[in-house]
Amino acid sequence: MSQSEDQMDKHLQNAIFGAPVLHPDEQHRNLGTFHERIDLGITFTQALLRDYSPELQTEIQAHPNYQLLLHGLLDQDILDRYIRLANRSNLRFAIRNDLMYQHQPDSLAIALAAPAAITPATIDIDQRFPLPPLASTSPLPKQLLIERIHQHLEKNRREFHERHHLT
Repeated sequence: MSQSEDQMDKHLQNAIFGAPVLHPDEQHRNLGTFHERIDLGITFTQALLRDYSPELQTEIQAHPNYQLLLHGLLDQDILDRYIRLANRSNLRFAIRNDLMYQHQPDSLAIALAAPAAITPATIDIDQRFPLPPLASTSPLPKQLLIERIHQHLEKNRREFHERHHLT
C-alpha cells in the first residue's frame, strides 16, 4: 500500500470505530482517565455506605484545578450531592454514562482527577481519611449489608438496561 492509501485506511478506521484509545481497560476502570491521575477514589460500595463530602471538600480546596468524575449509574441523590459540592466549589465535573465504565461494587463510582500524573500513595478515600471506630455496632451484620449493596447495584443495572432498551 502507498502512504496515501495507508492514511486513507487509517482515516476510515477512525471514522468507523472511533479514534484509538491508549490503555482502554485502565480508562474503563477509572471513569475515562488514567490511574496515575486519580487523587481520590470512591467505590460504589463506599458511596452507598456514607457521604464523603467533607473529605472531598478538603481535597478540592487543596487542588481547585482537579476534576470530579461521577459514574452515571450512581443513585440520583448521591449524584446530586456531589454535583452540588462541585458547583459550590466551582470545580469542573463530568458524569460518565457509557456502559464501558465498570459497574461493580468495588468499581470506582467517584474520582477526583488531576490534569496530569500525580501518583499518590493511595487513592482509597477510607485509607486517606480514616474514621475513628464507632462505639456501637451496626444493626446489620457486615455481610448482609454488602449483600444488600450488591442487590441495589444489580437493580440499578437492570433499570438502566430497561430504560435504554438494552439486552
